[in-house]
Amino acid sequence: MKIRRHKGEDEGAAPDVPEAADPSVGAIPIAEVQWRQRAKVAGRVRSIEVQPWAGVPTLKATLVDGTGGLSVVFLGRREVAGIGPGTRMVAEGMVGDHGGRLAMLNPDYVLLASAQEA
Repeated sequence: MKIRRHKGEDEGAAPDVPEAADPSVGAIPIAEVQWRQRAKVAGRVRSIEVQPWAGVPTLKATLVDGTGGLSVVFLGRREVAGIGPGTRMVAEGMVGDHGGRLAMLNPDYVLLASAQEA
């Protein structure tokens, strides 16, 4: 079973994402991450997907900033409290591959307050 949620319905509209990287949290632009290197990135969750991967429930969030996107994958999870479309977060971990895209598997993460909450 595959569940997919996106923020907003107009995919053609400019994405509501933070600027390239948030130096206040020590993040680098997503466009600068490299495969098999540790990285710390910040951005906004554009979409969430839940589907099994090798028989294990898997939550995949697409994290974007002004420079690109990266999959943040949580193995063994159908949901992670606080993470949904529009959530601003910082993720840190080893960059690898998931489904042909750069991804972080089970990264350390911090949820950031949105401009509306601040």
